Amino acid sequence: MTAPTTDTTAHASTLRARVARTAEWLALLAACLTIAWGPLAQGSAFGWGFSGLILLGSVTVALTLIATGLRGRLDLPNPLMTLSALAFLGWVWFSASGAPDRLEGLRWAGIWTAAIGTALSVHALARTYARQQTVLTAFLLTGGAAVTLALLQAQGHLIPGFTYLDGVPEKILTGPYFHPSHYSGYLITVAALTSTVLLNTRPGWHTLPVLALAAGVQYTNLFTDGSSIPAVMLAAGVPVIVWAWKHRPWAGVTLSAAALAAAAWVVITLTTPAGQAQFNTLKGQFGIESQSIEGFVKGREEIHRFGIEMTREHPVDGVGIGQWLTTFQQYRGAVQKDGNAQGIDALFVNYAHNDALQIAAELGLTGAALLALTLLVSLTGRGWTPLAMTGAAALPVYLFTGLYDSHLSAIPGTMIGPYVLILGARALRPAPPARPEAPAPVDLSF
Repeated sequence: MTAPTTDTTAHASTLRARVARTAEWLALLAACLTIAWGPLAQGSAFGWGFSGLILLGSVTVALTLIATGLRGRLDLPNPLMTLSALAFLGWVWFSASGAPDRLEGLRWAGIWTAAIGTALSVHALARTYARQQTVLTAFLLTGGAAVTLALLQAQGHLIPGFTYLDGVPEKILTGPYFHPSHYSGYLITVAALTSTVLLNTRPGWHTLPVLALAAGVQYTNLFTDGSSIPAVMLAAGVPVIVWAWKHRPWAGVTLSAAALAAAAWVVITLTTPAGQAQFNTLKGQFGIESQSIEGFVKGREEIHRFGIEMTREHPVDGVGIGQWLTTFQQYRGAVQKDGNAQGIDALFVNYAHNDALQIAAELGLTGAALLALTLLVSLTGRGWTPLAMTGAAALPVYLFTGLYDSHLSAIPGTMIGPYVLILGARALRPAPPARPEAPAPVDLSF
């Protein structure tokens, strides 16, 4: 009498497993759509793109939670990173709840939830080769679409309904973004990804398209006239160091030390009058036309003063998430003798142009410490998959650009990709051992 009950239980278990698997794939596809929406919806900088990114990220998180409930267990290979990321999100929402401009605080809390939540969803779901390949394909297709839009833009073909800066496409290219510097910042992810794929996969049908994408990234990057142009070039080379760490750790150490020494030499050189003069002579060859190195450094110093002052007055909790735009004007310098502000004080400063200052100013040193801890512990137990290696290559480049821009804290469409690659990457789950074949029946016939 127990056989029918056993069969029913087994059938129900199988059905639940299938439903859970379907829900996981739906959640993963929602994550891929979020990854694509971020940059392609004008960098999610305007209302429709901003809201769409929040919606897609929230759907991704909701589907992941549903799939986890159906499956009955949660697979998180890096629980410490997950806990620190959730603590950071908790602090973001706490900040939003008490923000002076509460609506703006809630909107930016939604963006951070979309970015970190999508990354954690991928971290939980992309445990097999097929699933990681799906996410990898979404990144490559999104990068290909962005570069294609920039190339079409160069031919005078603009997207109806999109907003463009003056000078597009005669002087600058912005791809799907509104601002060329934001497009260039996004290209860091694509440059690191294409180099990683080319270095870590065997030549095949995908090689030529990925090579073409890598070339398109660097070509369109030269027409952005932005401060991230050198970073995009750097992002194409850093995967070589990561590849060396994977195959020859001693070579990885050597190349890392050489790269740090070269970076220190460049920084020191640019602080000298001779180095600055040489850079100003050569910068046009790299697509940088609009300003000198002296003007760039001076402008960033003046902008950074806003973030420093905000952090100094609100060291623990900051001025509130999403409150930069309504707060920075309180920190303008003294009015000049003719009654008018001069320099940066006379301009609209939309964000801190420094990731650390952006986070510290809005979330205080508490928020900055939680995010730094999350990024640090994400480097453990990553494995050596293309997604994980891309994240490892992109992180130091974004930390570098974070000294003078805010790609990881103020540009919604750009935030999604790096956080998925840095926090969402994971080692593949070991394949289950193959079942031993049943022994052939013994022939007892004579």
